[in-house]
Amino acid sequence: MKQKIIEVKDLNFSYPDNTKALKNINFSVFQGENLAIIGPNGAGKSTLLLHLNGVLRGEGAVSIFGEKLSKDNIKNIRARVGMVFQDPNDQLFMPTVFDDIAFGLLNLGMDRENIVFKVNQVISNLGLKTYKKKAPHHLSLGEKKKVSLATVLVLEPEILVFDEPTISLDPGSKRIFMELIKKIPKTKTKIIATHDIDLAWKLCPRILLLDKGRVITEGNARDVLMDKELLEAHNLEVPPSLMMEHSGGKQDIRKIRKKRPPFSSRKIKQPLQKGWINR
Repeated sequence: MKQKIIEVKDLNFSYPDNTKALKNINFSVFQGENLAIIGPNGAGKSTLLLHLNGVLRGEGAVSIFGEKLSKDNIKNIRARVGMVFQDPNDQLFMPTVFDDIAFGLLNLGMDRENIVFKVNQVISNLGLKTYKKKAPHHLSLGEKKKVSLATVLVLEPEILVFDEPTISLDPGSKRIFMELIKKIPKTKTKIIATHDIDLAWKLCPRILLLDKGRVITEGNARDVLMDKELLEAHNLEVPPSLMMEHSGGKQDIRKIRKKRPPFSSRKIKQPLQKGWINR
């Protein structure tokens, strides 16, 4: 039986302006599980994630590896829970990519030889060799996202938390980043907060739907994500990839576009001017 490594009980949180962001949140996560926390903008997803490593502290209980988060164990918990923020600029501030990835290891007091080895290893694994001497602020958003992931992976946390990992990425960069997440060892527990329902379907077998600070439902990804009425009630949609799979991969092309005849069979409305070919 898999170990329960995250347990949230009766979690409530309000911001200083009295905005109630989380309301009686209860859920658990097991070792090696991939859980997607989905919901529309403003649902409370990011606020919830920030409770998993003690950045925010609400009323109720958050336990990691059986330990209730407290001032006494927060440093140890943060070493085991790595967070990849929505905006990579929040994680990248050093002169070069290499320095940014090495920063966390330097803070741990690791010797230079081991730092160089570990940083070069994660750089190689994520395909960042050509970027390691570059300034992070000169990179594209997709490249910055990869570097921010590297700054977390190099610390070897047991739990990885992603906040909207593919937001604002073009389709190609999104595919690349999703593949990187897939390559992370299955022993690592991954929690992904997103309103990209296609990403949730492709990466996570279990879904937790959050809206207006409350857990609406949780369960098997297929069961939750095929519930069109439920998703639309919370400003979400059934993911296209799941719809395709459900229909056996068939599409009625007439619903997408009218079939055009090959160019050679189209009628040319006006004849070419005489002698045009010889000009």
